[in-house]
Amino acid sequence: MDRIKQVFYMTKTTFLEEQHNKRVIMGFILGIALFGYWLNLFLQYALDIGEPVNVLEAFIVVEHHHKSILFLVVGWLLIISDAPFIKKNTYLSLCRSSRKKWDAAMLQYIMIQAFLYVSSIAAVSVTVSALLGFWGNMWSSPVYNLAMDTNNHLGVKYNISFPWVNVMQAMTVPQAFMITFILLFFYLVLIGFLLYVCTLLLKEIYGILLVFGIQISEYLLQQEGVTYLSLMAKAIPGYAIDGNGGQWKVVVLFCAIILVLALISLWLIGRVDFKDAMEEE
Repeated sequence: MDRIKQVFYMTKTTFLEEQHNKRVIMGFILGIALFGYWLNLFLQYALDIGEPVNVLEAFIVVEHHHKSILFLVVGWLLIISDAPFIKKNTYLSLCRSSRKKWDAAMLQYIMIQAFLYVSSIAAVSVTVSALLGFWGNMWSSPVYNLAMDTNNHLGVKYNISFPWVNVMQAMTVPQAFMITFILLFFYLVLIGFLLYVCTLLLKEIYGILLVFGIQISEYLLQQEGVTYLSLMAKAIPGYAIDGNGGQWKVVVLFCAIILVLALISLWLIGRVDFKDAMEEE
């Protein structure tokens, strides 16, 4: 029990140190602003159609847009760009606990920030949509029209699309909202853990560049239609939902990769020279 308390205490300390950091604040603002761009396009389309939308639909539609996740990750990387979060008081924390506990605390911090980031975006989406939407399980006419827009006329006109009839057939709006939230959360945790491991291995700037390069590669694979090789594509529920629980296979895959990255960090943490890292800080 004392070990768990120490991990939570170090997580809390890191969270309190980071929450007033301008970089973290800017990351949240950037993520919400980028999401807001596509949110505005979708709501403008709904206004032009003259039909109300389900308040949960905007989050689903925007997160299924092929460019949305790429840009949302930019805000996320800004939030956690200070990984592995080595501060001047880190050495004191290590003296009081251990490297493994500190590692667990930092990974827990990344997960908490990922949840807050996705929750903030979802809250903004629901709040704004509530001004001209309705609650319920039903899909709205504007989203149905987008899904039926096989020639992409609406996509070209409004720069927003949702060609995911399979999602509408297999799930209600709340169900689709929940799986969209879950996949985005796990994908961001995966990216966060990857950055954390890379910065344990490399200098901070090289770790960020490597992870961002991987993101661009995954986006290009998605654009070329090689979605089975792109984790970014797998974070979009429409690619996985098949009526047979395909989305949960993606959740298991993400959890497996996250676990592997956590085990790698546990192995690497014993080899990190904290004195050198704090001098760089």
